[in-house]
Formats: sequence, C-alpha cells, structure tokens
Amino acid sequence: MNLKTAVSQLTQAQREMVAYFNDGIVSGAFSQKLAAAVAVVKADAIRGGIYMTIEEYAALKSAYAREQGEEAGKEAERIKTITGLAALNMSRAQIIEFLKTNMNLSEEEAQAAYDNAMAAHA
Repeated sequence: MNLKTAVSQLTQAQREMVAYFNDGIVSGAFSQKLAAAVAVVKADAIRGGIYMTIEEYAALKSAYAREQGEEAGKEAERIKTITGLAALNMSRAQIIEFLKTNMNLSEEEAQAAYDNAMAAHA
C-alpha cells in the first residue's frame, strides 16, 4: 500500500489502519488490535517515552531533511567561496583566516573546510 492507492483498492484491515492513523477511529477487529497494541506501548514507562504519532514522526523527518538540506547548502557555498578565493591566488593561510573571520569557523573547522574544498575541487 502506498499513499496514492485509492481507498476502494485497500483491504478491510488497511482501511481500518488508515482510519485509525488518520482519525483515531477504531472500526473493526484489526483496528481494535492496533489500538490495544498502541495503548500497551504508550502505557509502558520505557517504550511510552519514545512513542511517536505519525504526525510527530513526519515532522521529525521533515525537520531532519530540512536540516540536511541546509547543511548541504552551507557546505556547497563554503566550497564555492574557498575555491573562488584560491582562484584569486589567496594562500591557504589567507583563506583559513578569511573563513575564521567571515564565517565564524574555528581554526580546525577552517582547515578542514579548506582541505575538503580543495579535495572536492581537484
């Protein structure tokens, strides 16, 4: 079953599962078992603390994807900046100092960024 499947093509158990997940509706034997299993997890002191609703899980995955995209964008921009400065004949030391001053990187972060950019550009 995928999200594009028409409801009419779902089995009874799948329709019950969708109704339970979307609206919390218990409408048959399968969704009763599902609701009971969820209640057990929620009631368990250890597992209950890590239980997530589908909405919480989707929000978490969305935030993670957004964060990963932002990190990839920052890295791409850093590489572009470093290789551009190198093309202007700036030395490694000058570029590292630029990164520390203008991008608020530590010495180690600036050196790593420089090395990664030059390796990616080679």
